[in-house]
Amino acid sequence: MNQNGKRRAPHSASPIAIVTPWFGPNLRGGAEQQSWQLAQHLAERGYVVDVLTTCCRSFTDDWENNALRAGVERHGNLTIRRFRTDKRDRRAFERVNAILLGLEPSQLHRSVSPVGDADAESFCRNSINSSSLNAYLTSAGATYERILFLPYMFGTTLFGLPIVAERAFLQPCLHSEAYAYLPRVAATFHAAKGLLFNSEGEFDMAVSLFGPGIVSKSFVVGEGIDEFPQGPPGPRRVGDFALENERYILYIGRQDPAKNIATLVAAFKGFRRSAPASRLKLVFAGERHVSYGDSGSGIVDLGPVSEASKAALLEHCRALAQPSLKESFSRVIYEAWALGRPVIVHADCPPTASVVKHCGGGYLADTTNAWENALRRIENEPDEVLDGLGKRGYAYARETTPWPAVIGRYERAFATAALPAAPLDRYDALPDVPLVSALVDGKSNLLFAGPITSIGHIDELLVVFLHFLTLEREARLAIAATAGTDPEVYEELQAHVRRLDLFDRLLVTFEPAVVQLQAFYLAADVFLSLDRGGHGSAELYDAMWFDIPVLALATTASRALAGDSAILIRDTTDLLSIAALAELLAKDARLRDAVIAAQRLARSRARKAQCEPGVGGAAQLPRS
Repeated sequence: MNQNGKRRAPHSASPIAIVTPWFGPNLRGGAEQQSWQLAQHLAERGYVVDVLTTCCRSFTDDWENNALRAGVERHGNLTIRRFRTDKRDRRAFERVNAILLGLEPSQLHRSVSPVGDADAESFCRNSINSSSLNAYLTSAGATYERILFLPYMFGTTLFGLPIVAERAFLQPCLHSEAYAYLPRVAATFHAAKGLLFNSEGEFDMAVSLFGPGIVSKSFVVGEGIDEFPQGPPGPRRVGDFALENERYILYIGRQDPAKNIATLVAAFKGFRRSAPASRLKLVFAGERHVSYGDSGSGIVDLGPVSEASKAALLEHCRALAQPSLKESFSRVIYEAWALGRPVIVHADCPPTASVVKHCGGGYLADTTNAWENALRRIENEPDEVLDGLGKRGYAYARETTPWPAVIGRYERAFATAALPAAPLDRYDALPDVPLVSALVDGKSNLLFAGPITSIGHIDELLVVFLHFLTLEREARLAIAATAGTDPEVYEELQAHVRRLDLFDRLLVTFEPAVVQLQAFYLAADVFLSLDRGGHGSAELYDAMWFDIPVLALATTASRALAGDSAILIRDTTDLLSIAALAELLAKDARLRDAVIAAQRLARSRARKAQCEPGVGGAAQLPRS
């Protein structure tokens, strides 16, 4: 038994280390709260936990400022080891950071650095780093059975994890942002022994960015939520704001432009203009450098609030709004559900949107107009409707976020470490990055990969591509003839290419190396297969894992692998229509997103069906 009377879990006497840039009970960032609570609950479970962190107080401090004393301290069951941070060129860091923050999603390409190599390395070197922490990992890392690093983007992870990669687990708290495209980030994901994700949406995002080679070492462990203490009723007022007399939408968290607050504010002002008599208000609570408060528009800024006030605000709100596109979990959504309140989240943030869609605990909105419409619904819905949505969220939160269940998922991930090699493990190395960069040049990339045993379906594929060029002049077709290709058929294919005189538009390779094949997948816009024999079914399945919309001939193999998630063609009598479909898939964002979402669902079902019993996350994947 531990000091709280809870039974200790059986485990090795070797301690676990948690490496994180900032650590303490009063920090409010999502990753900071997660690391604090995770350390506490692992210790309560009976593990010996060392936290390796820096002398910098918080994310908002100067990262060179070693305000806390270096050395070892005890906090309850935890041992906290603090290390001094390094000097850094803040100006160089901020210059590259401004470039990264200014990039549009359309400017980001998988496995292509968003900035030059020198700038990418300068950004990482001038992040928060600690040479003394790294020296400790070098000398003492082997004394730990497992070492958890979080989050992914800071120097403490990017330079610390590779030192102890053979025992390192990365909990990335991954967001959809430019930092995730830096070369050192990809190398860190591939180097880690295990990857621990906060949500299925975050896992999908990681696979999309880094390839399916990470699948077998990936585990969706989720996050635990400490329930609000049961006791006397919370405050009825927060400052001058009387909770029980107000109708309001609530935003809780750091008031940071990066959280997409501008969309929420614009939507609320639009709603108020269309309904000037409405009493609905928008309430902000949390730390901020710039206030969004505007009494004339019904926007109230309460600033930082206590935990008791936070719980009271959540309990009395009509709904919680989370407009951020950069979340891996969003703790506050589950806190709202814990108190039975519905939520509105951004439809284009997979980690939050997927869970709301799954449990039915609220609303999804993408554009400003959609957010305005969601606010209007929340204003007009009867209380019992909103309460019903909140109850669905509550049921889901009660099932997935109790700490004993979450720690159990960590333990299964630790025990499993890595399943026997899964078929997609061959993509566990970094791709041929220069090849990816060369292919991501603005042209639409069609890809066929698979063994070529006869020239017939390749002839049809070439005709479809010629039709495609009449619709989309800037296009390329890559044909990757994988193992099992008949050499004589390949020679015949080469002769076809010479006759067509399309060497600048056709890229044909014979048995490409894995890193080359991975590069083709990462750059492809559409996977196109007219193979009748099912010879390329393995490559088709890989394409689904690389988030490439699949357009293929309907065969027994393709139906079994893709089901209704891909676009399957009954016959090849109308090759022009197939080309038009391919062009639509390459260019229509909504259609692409719908197909990719369906393919992810099919992948998820296959992954869960093939997992070893009791293992939450890692997969044994089928292979045809």
